[in-house]
Amino acid sequence: MKNLNQLTKAWINLVLLVMTLVINGLGAFGFFNGLSQKAVSDMYATLITPAPFTFSIWSVIYTLLFAALIVMIIKHQDAYYASVIDQISRLFWLSCGLNMIWIVCFSYTQIGLATIFIFAFAIILALIIKQLGTIQTKNSWLLPAAFGMYAGWLLIATVVNTAAWLVKIEWSGFGISPEIWSVIVLAVAVGLTVIVVLNTKNAIVPIPVAWGYFGIYQSLMSPTGFQGQYRLLPVIVILGIILLIGLAGIQFYRNHYRLMPEMSDSNS
Repeated sequence: MKNLNQLTKAWINLVLLVMTLVINGLGAFGFFNGLSQKAVSDMYATLITPAPFTFSIWSVIYTLLFAALIVMIIKHQDAYYASVIDQISRLFWLSCGLNMIWIVCFSYTQIGLATIFIFAFAIILALIIKQLGTIQTKNSWLLPAAFGMYAGWLLIATVVNTAAWLVKIEWSGFGISPEIWSVIVLAVAVGLTVIVVLNTKNAIVPIPVAWGYFGIYQSLMSPTGFQGQYRLLPVIVILGIILLIGLAGIQFYRNHYRLMPEMSDSNS
């Protein structure tokens, strides 16, 4: 594996992404265990499960990823892209494997296992954007955008997956109401996002998290959701959205109006 050149690794990246998309598509159509991801999510619905339309963000994420990987193939001899391929390819392969395993586990309602795999998945994506920061150049935005969106969405997905697992095991919550626990979980998610942004300096990471919070708000207020029966939680969700967008704006400003700072900037 050490002798693979940049072009070969770039093609492996694209092939694995296609495989990942196929497995995700099969999962969405209930190929595994006769249950789609949505059907399983509905079985273990929580107060912080986003409205279904929220998951359309996957089309944005995968479009950005495909564009990034195709550019890697085309520009594999460029110094920046050659460095990117060398730095993140093996991490990306691992992320694809974790993505596919998660789909199968979740489809078979192995929510505990799925939670472990999605945690690992989110960590790998955070490491990828951390690696991108070590080679970032001033005009490069596609890779920070693609992997920043990916990592940010996985952060909120991990939180929701964990909540679904707690529902499955019928966790009592130590007698604390589900609404208060949801408030705590959403506050923790904002805190985790802050940690990821401070460590990676990627300004786009909070945006998909904020989108997830918007989906949660819609679910809480929708006639087909919780019909506005909760008072505190929607307010906390709105505050979370404001904080997350503010965090993105502050980091964008600190990056000199770029998604990630140039390597020389981040080291100064």
